[in-house]
Amino acid sequence: MLVFYSLTLLIVAAIIANILYTIFPSLPLTFYQIGCGFLLSLLPFFQNYSLEPEIFMLMVIAPLMFNDGQNTSASYFRHSIRQILNLAVILAVVTAVIIGLVAHLLLPLIPLALCFAVAAIVTPTDSVAFKSITKDIELPTSVSGALENESLFNDASGIVIFNLALASFISGDFSFAQGLTRFLISFFGGLVVGAVAGLIFVKIQTLLVNKSMDTASVIVPFSIMTPIAIYLFSEELGCSGILAVVAAGIIYGINQSRLKLTSTSVRLVTNATWGVITSLLNGVVFVLLGVTLPKVIKRMIPYSNTLIIKLVFDALAIYLVMLLIRYIWMRTNLFGVQDKVPTTREALVSAVGGVHGTITLAMALSIPLTSLGQPFPFRDQLIYIATIVILLSLIVPTITLPLLCPKKQVEDQGQFNQYRGEMVNYAISQVKQDSTIALLDRNYVIDMLNSQKNNPEVDRKQVQEIMAGAQQVSVQAVVDLAAEGKIDQKIANLFSRRMITAPSNHLGFWTRIKYIFKYQLRRFKSRKKTKQIKQRIQAAIPKQTRQQIHDQRQQTNLLIKDAMFTSANSYLDQIEDDQNSNAVNFVRSSYSFRQSRSAGDTQTDTDRNSLLIKSFQYEYAYVADAFKAGKISKSLSDQLSQSISTDQMAYMEQGSGTDFLLA
Repeated sequence: MLVFYSLTLLIVAAIIANILYTIFPSLPLTFYQIGCGFLLSLLPFFQNYSLEPEIFMLMVIAPLMFNDGQNTSASYFRHSIRQILNLAVILAVVTAVIIGLVAHLLLPLIPLALCFAVAAIVTPTDSVAFKSITKDIELPTSVSGALENESLFNDASGIVIFNLALASFISGDFSFAQGLTRFLISFFGGLVVGAVAGLIFVKIQTLLVNKSMDTASVIVPFSIMTPIAIYLFSEELGCSGILAVVAAGIIYGINQSRLKLTSTSVRLVTNATWGVITSLLNGVVFVLLGVTLPKVIKRMIPYSNTLIIKLVFDALAIYLVMLLIRYIWMRTNLFGVQDKVPTTREALVSAVGGVHGTITLAMALSIPLTSLGQPFPFRDQLIYIATIVILLSLIVPTITLPLLCPKKQVEDQGQFNQYRGEMVNYAISQVKQDSTIALLDRNYVIDMLNSQKNNPEVDRKQVQEIMAGAQQVSVQAVVDLAAEGKIDQKIANLFSRRMITAPSNHLGFWTRIKYIFKYQLRRFKSRKKTKQIKQRIQAAIPKQTRQQIHDQRQQTNLLIKDAMFTSANSYLDQIEDDQNSNAVNFVRSSYSFRQSRSAGDTQTDTDRNSLLIKSFQYEYAYVADAFKAGKISKSLSDQLSQSISTDQMAYMEQGSGTDFLLA
C-alpha cells in the first residue's frame, strides 16, 4: 500500500511538472521535475523516504534503457561501434582513473579505493537528463548521436568500476588482473547475454504472432516484461543488467521488420503504451532526484560549515577536471574514431553535454551503510560530492549550450498547415487512382484523411449546388441503364420521377411541409386500393414465381443504387478542387452513408484499416520526398511525421478499440 501511495504521488508530481513546463517553457523540464520532487519531500510520508538502488535500476532504468535501445537507428549503431567503445569504455575508464587520483589529492583523508569509487559514481552520463536539457537546442548531429550512444553504454563501465572499488576497499586487496577480468565479463558478458536474450524474446513474440496470439492483452505485457526479465537474468549471471537491456533493445530495433508481422492495431497500442511509460518514468526519475536532495543536504548539517564549503569546491574541481578530460578527448580525436577532427565548438559541446543524473545518484546511495559491523566511512561526504556534481552537470549546460548552439526553429503554423494539407491531398489522390478499391471503402478512407485537415465550416449553399449536380448525374445513370437494356424502362422512369420531384434543399421550410403533406395524403388514399390489387396478384402467382420476382426486384434495386452511387462519385471527383473540397467531401460522405445503410457494407473493418494504413504510408512518403527535395526543413519534417503517427494511432484505435477490450 505504501509503495502504491508513494508511486502515485511521484506520478502526480511528474504530471504537475509537465503542466508547469507547458505554461513556463523557459526552463528545462528537468528543473520543474526536481523542484516538484523537492516540494514532495516536505510531506511527512517522504521525510524518511529512501531510494532502493536495485529496485530503481530494475523498475525504472531498465525499461528506459531498453526503450532507448530499440529506438536506436540500427544503421547508425553499426557505423558507430568503434565510437561507442571509445567513449563508453576507454574514455569512461580513463576518466575514472584520473578523477580518482584528483579526488585523492583533494581529499587525502579518504582512502584511494573510495576515491576511485566516487570517480566511478560521477563518470556515467545520463541520456534522459541530456535529452531534457537539449530538447529546444539544435545540436550538431554527430555530437548528439555520440552523446546519446555514450550514455547508453557507459553506465555499465561506471557500475563495474564502482563495484570493484568497493570490493577492494572492504577486502583491503586489489588485483589488477582480477579486476580487468571482472570488468570484461560484466561489460561484454552483458552485451552477449542481452543480444542472445533479445533474439530469444523476438522469436517468442514472432511465434505468438504465427499462432494468432498477437492480441493487446498478450503482446503489451510481454513487451513490458522483457527488459525486467533480461535485467534480472543478466545480473544473476554476474553480467551488467543495464548493458543487457540496451543490447536487447537494439536487437528489437534491428528485427523491426519481423515484429511488424504483429497486427497493426496491437503495434499501435504497444507503441502508445511505451510512450506513456517512458514519459512517466522520465518524470519520476527527476522527481525522485528532487525528493532525495533534501535528505542528502540534511545529513550534512551536523558537519562544520568549513567542511561543507570545502566539499562544494572539491566537487566543482572534480567537475571541471571531467570537462577538461572530455574536451581534450573529443578535440584530439583520440584513436581516430571520428571521420574528421571535431571543431572547438563541437568538442566543447560534447564536453558540456556529459550530463549526470539519477544513475549517478542511485550508485551513490547504494554505498553500504555499514562495513565490517561499523558505519561505512565517509559515506555522507561521497554522496554529497556526487550530488553537487549532478547539479553542476545540469546547471552548466542549461546556461552554456544555448550560447554555443542555435535554438531549434519553431515552424510557422501556417506553413505546417499548408504542407499538412498537401500531404493529405497527395494521399487522397493516390487512393483515388487505385481502381481496385471499393467505392465505399475509398470514401471511408478519404473522409478519415480529410479529417486530418483544419477544415473551415462547410458552405451550405455550395453543398446544395453540388448535391443538385450529383442528383442529376444519378438520374442520368438510371436512364443509361434502361438504354442499355439492363433494367426495364418503366422502372427507370419511376426512379427518375422520384429523384426529380423530390424536394431539394433549395425549397423553403413551408414548401417542404406542403410537399410532405400532399405526398402522405396521396399515399394514404392509394394504400388500401394498392393492397387489394397486390393480394389478388399474389394469389394468382405461384409461390416460387413470387420469390423469383422478389429476388429480381432486389437485384434491380441494387443495380440502380450502385450505378447512381458510382456516377455521383465520378461527378464529385471531377468537380473537386481546392475551393470546394470541403463541400464535396460533405456530399461524398452523405452518399456513402446512404449506400452503406441501404446496400450493406460487405467490406470488413480489417480491409478498411489496411487501406487506411496504406494511405498513411503515402503521407510518410510525401514527407520524405519533400524533405529530400529541400521543400521542407528537418524540423517541419519531424513535425509532420509526428502528426501522421498521432493520427494513425487515434484512427486505428477508434476502429478497433472494442477488440482491445475483448482480447
